[in-house]
Amino acid sequence: MNKVIMVELRFFTASIIWGMLLIVFYDLLRIFRRVIKHNSFFVAIEDIIYWVTCSILIFRMMYKQNNGIIRGFSILAMLIGMLIFHHAISDFFVNIVSVFIHRLFHFIGMILKTIFKPFHFILKKIRKVFLWVFSKIKKIKNNLLLSLKKNRKSSKMAISDDEKGD
Repeated sequence: MNKVIMVELRFFTASIIWGMLLIVFYDLLRIFRRVIKHNSFFVAIEDIIYWVTCSILIFRMMYKQNNGIIRGFSILAMLIGMLIFHHAISDFFVNIVSVFIHRLFHFIGMILKTIFKPFHFILKKIRKVFLWVFSKIKKIKNNLLLSLKKNRKSSKMAISDDEKGD
């Protein structure tokens, strides 16, 4: 086969692989979104970051492999790679990895709960003691304030008959 055709075929194949890689990166982003819920603002920011990163990677690939020349068949090859991976593996990959991560987090949570259960019991007892102490202090404070109010003398001084000047 002609050497030029082999170079073009290699570039076409590389473009298909890059299309698959781009969809894999997006699938990782989809998994991240399933594991950690986002609102629409952060989804939009993530998509912008994803597409800017993809455009830089695609430009870098085209610059290195095709001297920066954007060719229609390479964009078509990337689209073909994306479609092949998306329809063949993507949904299965996202579901399996998302379920695995959820189960892993659940398992780690159960282990941490088991490890910290004795500490939880101790902290619960300490909390009860502190609440009891603070309630006693509050009662003492309230009793002191009541006794001070009852025993409070007027701040006005009584004037005796001698001081009136009679």
